[in-house]
Amino acid sequence: MAKKRKTTPTRHPAPGKTTAVTPPFDWQKYLPVFLIFAVLLCYWTPLTSSNASIQWDAADEFQPGQQYLSDELYAGRVPFWTPFLWAGFPFLADPQLGAWYPLNWPFLIVGPSPRVFEVENLLHALLACFGAYLLAQRLFANRAAAVFAGLAYGLSGFFAGHSSHTPMFQAAAWLPWLLLLFLRALDDRVARYGTLATLVAAAIILAGHFQTALYSFAGLGLFAVARIVTEPRRWLRIAGLAAVIPIGGTFLSAVAAAPGLELVVYSIRTTLAATARHEGFFSPGSLVTLIYPNFYGALSGSYSGPGDITQYYFYAGILLLPLAIAGMRNATARILGIALIVPCLWYAAGSRLGLYELIARLPGFSSVRAPIHIWFVPGLGLALAGAAGFAWVVTRWPRPWLAAAILLLTTVDLWYWNSDNNPLSYGHNSYETTYGAGYQLFERAVASSQPPLTRFAAPERLPTFGPMNHPLLARVEATYGYNPLMLSSYSGYASAMQANPLLTNGLNAARVLDRQRGAVVANPAALPRVNIPRELTAVSSPDESRRLLATLDPSQKALVPAKVTGVPQDLQASAQVVEYSGGRYRIHYRCRADTLLRISAAFFPGWRARIDGRELEVHTVDHALMGVVVPAGDRDLVLEYHSRYFAAGLIISLTALLACAAIVARFR
Repeated sequence: MAKKRKTTPTRHPAPGKTTAVTPPFDWQKYLPVFLIFAVLLCYWTPLTSSNASIQWDAADEFQPGQQYLSDELYAGRVPFWTPFLWAGFPFLADPQLGAWYPLNWPFLIVGPSPRVFEVENLLHALLACFGAYLLAQRLFANRAAAVFAGLAYGLSGFFAGHSSHTPMFQAAAWLPWLLLLFLRALDDRVARYGTLATLVAAAIILAGHFQTALYSFAGLGLFAVARIVTEPRRWLRIAGLAAVIPIGGTFLSAVAAAPGLELVVYSIRTTLAATARHEGFFSPGSLVTLIYPNFYGALSGSYSGPGDITQYYFYAGILLLPLAIAGMRNATARILGIALIVPCLWYAAGSRLGLYELIARLPGFSSVRAPIHIWFVPGLGLALAGAAGFAWVVTRWPRPWLAAAILLLTTVDLWYWNSDNNPLSYGHNSYETTYGAGYQLFERAVASSQPPLTRFAAPERLPTFGPMNHPLLARVEATYGYNPLMLSSYSGYASAMQANPLLTNGLNAARVLDRQRGAVVANPAALPRVNIPRELTAVSSPDESRRLLATLDPSQKALVPAKVTGVPQDLQASAQVVEYSGGRYRIHYRCRADTLLRISAAFFPGWRARIDGRELEVHTVDHALMGVVVPAGDRDLVLEYHSRYFAAGLIISLTALLACAAIVARFR
């Protein structure tokens, strides 16, 4: 007879009472916090260590520019023009300044110190991570896999390599948000999310790097093509929305885009022809950095790769590539991956594969360089494919620890290779060591004793005195600067000055750097800021004036347009600056006949001359400087700079912003 098994009687709750059941701990709910932890880990050293600093373009161009902007605004001035670079420059028109980019405003208020710039990078790394996370979550509905996508994009080699290229870093951080809101607009509320996507498009433009904005909108177009492949019946809605978003973003950003386009037209950028460039193309070997980060020696300090060291570093975790390959089993990931990766690499490969030759003839694409900068678009495609592969792995092998292990391994991996052991992500020396000592030398040797209303002349790209745009920080007017939008006419003058040192006198350079002696020396032959040429030589074209610069002695002659040559110069005339504020001159002159006054400041459209309220024409003199023909008499000439497109751009931006607000309110 079988032995009866003893059982425990079931206890039922008393009538009217309930028993609380504790649900199992859902650790994946807290995964977004893990993204914050990962970003803080990767940026902890540059934020806190005294032996870490910003470097390269961040230190040479962007931080001095934003510091100068912040100081001017605190002084109650809007710096449309600065006299401290290149004998004058339309400062606020420079899009890379990011003056109208909303996320820069808090830092302008606090003061954009070198350390604060690392906070800017951290903020945008968080934006990139969370944008990729939310996009992958919507596409694949797996929270842990979405976190992997956030890590693989926001902490990738692209952001490590371009950490010194602040506008690029900022604009690329918004790409996943642009695609996410586009997707939401297609599938949910087109008015609300389409408007938000338009605002993101404006933020991408306002960040200030035209090429990254162009590639972001190209990425949006490729993403739209992928959606059309999966939903061909909605092709018109998809294509229309993908076109409207960048157009709306352009209208919203007109306050920066309109003056910026004018500057580009008059800058050295306008002479850049993409089809004639042969650098910055994609190299197949750079894909090896996806699995071996030091393939080109960028991390060991022995770089031997192509082009710029910042352009060919792609590492985003040792697991990204195998997971992305596994993720191609997912149809959505496969279509998106092909759409975002293949055309971009085909274009970036350059002339040898044909697509670049076609695209480089399109508006916008014809004036960009280094197509390898488009890597952040394929990088996002890889991150999304990796998220799909992550989801497949944890579904195929449902171990409770597997997802956490992959995420932890990826975080440590990215911290080690893309932050702690990576010389591209931040300078591994103190700012004082790298830049501070040189800047203090400039203050002692130049700034403390530079005569007022004169300039200091030195060769271009001078790292001896700290950041290359040190004249902005020290407020010393100089004949040089550092910016890819240098005025093309002034570039021609500066190039001619290397072979013809007499041109230095025409720039009112009272002191110059003698590189052979290693000393700052006086230049007694420097002409006053406003002077009267003895003889006028007519030129019929910019090419002719550039050619004549080779033999020009500004103390004797001036190169002027043909319509000015009939002016009877009064050699006994006098002129003196009696009031000056960088973008404004009040010049008292005395002459017995009409006379051309040469003003040793860079010519740019927007300078206006007035005498007793009457407008006078401002002419180009000596290829790059300004001149005004004044009537006989004893009078004051007022010369002021006003941006020609700022007011119109501001009105367009405000109108577009009000339209966006009305749409959101109407369809809330």
